[in-house]
Amino acid sequence: MAAPLIPLAAAAATEIGPVLSAIGGALLGGATVAGVASMSGSTAQTKEDAKTESRTVSDSTKPCKKCPPENTGRKVRNNHGVNWPAYQYQARVTGFAYDTEGCHWSEEWEWLGVDFDGFKPEECLLQEAKGNYDQFLDGSIPGADEFFKGFPKMMKTVVTRAVLVKANPPTRLRYYFQGRLTYQKMAPGLKKLKVESEYLP
Repeated sequence: MAAPLIPLAAAAATEIGPVLSAIGGALLGGATVAGVASMSGSTAQTKEDAKTESRTVSDSTKPCKKCPPENTGRKVRNNHGVNWPAYQYQARVTGFAYDTEGCHWSEEWEWLGVDFDGFKPEECLLQEAKGNYDQFLDGSIPGADEFFKGFPKMMKTVVTRAVLVKANPPTRLRYYFQGRLTYQKMAPGLKKLKVESEYLP
C-alpha cells in the first residue's frame, strides 16, 4: 500500500513557507518589513536575523527529494523461465542485466511489493517491456487466439501497476511493445488508464 501523502504535503508546506515569505519581501522592496518595524518600535534587522534568512534561502536550493520508486525500491533478480527473445528485448529497453548464459534470470525493479521490468530514476519512470507477443496474433501459431490467455492477464497487471503509480506522483509508468499488433491491441486500454505506451521494435 502506498505511503500516506499528507505528512509529505505538510512537510513541503512548512519548507516552502519561509521561501515564499522571502520572495514576497523581495518583490515589495522590503517595504513591508520596514513598516512592521516602525509600527512596533523594533530596531533594524539584526545580523542574526540576516543569517537565519540566508540559511533559509540556501536550504531552498538543495536538490529535490528522490522520486518514490528510487527512495523505497530496489533492484532484484527474477526468474520467469527460459525465453531468450523476451529477456533480450527487456534488457534492450531497460538496460538491466540478464542471464546471457542460461537465460534463467533478469534484473528488475521491485517497489512496494510489485516488480517492474526496469526503472529510470532520472525520469522517475518505471518500465515494462513486452517482446515476442505478436506470434500469438499474426497467425503463425494456429489456434493461438483460442488457447493463449496472456493478454487479459497482462491488462490485469497494468491495472495493478497503474493504481500504484497514480497514488505516488510524480512516478510515471511506460509500456514498450516490440510487436506492432500487440501494441495496437493493448494501447487503447493503456490510454484509458492514463499509462504511457510506445511501439519500439
